[in-house]
Amino acid sequence: MCGRFTLRNFEQVKSVHDIIIEPSYNIAPSQETLIIKESGDLDFINWAFSPVWASKPFNLINVQYDSLDMKPSFKDYKKCVFLTDGWYEWMKLENGSNQPIYIHLNNEIFYFAAIYNNKGGAIVTIDAQAKLKNIHQRQPMILNREEADEWLYNENKEIFSKIIETISAYEVSKYVNSPKNNDTRCIEII
Repeated sequence: MCGRFTLRNFEQVKSVHDIIIEPSYNIAPSQETLIIKESGDLDFINWAFSPVWASKPFNLINVQYDSLDMKPSFKDYKKCVFLTDGWYEWMKLENGSNQPIYIHLNNEIFYFAAIYNNKGGAIVTIDAQAKLKNIHQRQPMILNREEADEWLYNENKEIFSKIIETISAYEVSKYVNSPKNNDTRCIEII
């Protein structure tokens, strides 16, 4: 599941969405992230979803697609997409340690299906598609621009994106483990 992601291609974000951002190489839970709302508006929200009725923060960062319309925690959610150009997974190794893997689309921006409310947002996850199953059993629901519109403006529908075939992955150092580290070293191949 997605525990960290990147949005570093500020030039493409500017050309496609007409907004200037600082590149980020290690967006962590509870940090602000750029989204597109159902209204089509861009906004920054906190990456941590809590039900509107919760007196204490739940800080959910991922939500399984099949629980969206079943669990009371997600009652009255709104749909959005997170802008991204890659994410990290920690692959469990035979020796019991975890190896960070960076998964990306050759520096191109794409989108995560997500939900939000006035307290924050969470990334929608699905079972990992074949290309990523060896890394983790779940993955974000990734979307191209057309699929992002489909997610935002239609009935809930699990989308298995066309972009999965162009996704690449490689090992990175444990430098990314600290949310304080937010520079190009996070995405360097080891």
